[in-house]
Amino acid sequence: MPSSSPIPVGVRLPLAGPEFTPSALLELSRRALELGYETLWVGDHVLLPEKSSSVYPHTVDGARPFRADTPWLDPLLQLTWLAGALPTARLGTSVLILTLRNPVLIAKQLATVSWLTGRPVSLGVGTGWLREEYDAIGVPFEHRATRAKKAIAEIRELLARGRRDYSVRGADDEPRTTSFLMAPTAPAPVEFLWGGFSPVALRLVASSCDGWLPAKQSPEELEGHLRRLKDACDDAHRDFDELKLVVKPGPGPDPRAGGIDKDSLAAYAELGFREAILEMPYDTGGLAGAVATLERVATRSWP
Repeated sequence: MPSSSPIPVGVRLPLAGPEFTPSALLELSRRALELGYETLWVGDHVLLPEKSSSVYPHTVDGARPFRADTPWLDPLLQLTWLAGALPTARLGTSVLILTLRNPVLIAKQLATVSWLTGRPVSLGVGTGWLREEYDAIGVPFEHRATRAKKAIAEIRELLARGRRDYSVRGADDEPRTTSFLMAPTAPAPVEFLWGGFSPVALRLVASSCDGWLPAKQSPEELEGHLRRLKDACDDAHRDFDELKLVVKPGPGPDPRAGGIDKDSLAAYAELGFREAILEMPYDTGGLAGAVATLERVATRSWP
């Protein structure tokens, strides 16, 4: 059923595991769409250390709210699977850790998703917080915002044109510039939504992205970030009103970070946000508990 909330609401799906087998994830996704949620969002980690000195930025005590053996599915494969089963669902990542991956391979995956599904993808992207994950994969943790900006430009070029020049070694082992082709290109739009709110992140949104998808913040904190984002857009000669703003009010990994109801959605709409994401708690109570959460939020958010 369609919702009548001030702005659309999507769902970041729970993580896979014994309580959320493929059939349970699919059933929860179907139920969310029936209740009026519009976009299915999925998160991302590649691998997790059993012990870590990195500070998790989204809880009060800095401790990550999930164990190292928590299953994280590959987000683009999961979205492709969901698209095949749910032909009306909108799809998004919240968020893909962009700089853990080769941008050419991401472009190929996105073009494939776009070609197979014919549907837009809202690609929430970020650079993550877990230094040990970068070390294990063998990519540098430092200067990742600069690399992210270059990666977004490279992916956009490949998705749109299917052509880009790269430096390769010739027969004499000397570097030379060669034009490469990538097919298919992406027939459906892929929008980039940046997930951070640091000064560097806001400048990246203004210069390189289609929108902003910050981690959970209070409305008061968001107002301050929005003022700084508008200033960044002015500096980049970018029209702030072009940006798609997506908010994650909660509940989620830290339940103290807010909630979703008609009043809060109206307040977020007033700030300029165009969509909200319900982040399912890591401890959902299984399929029944997750469905109950969806129903409870829907009841208080739209008739």
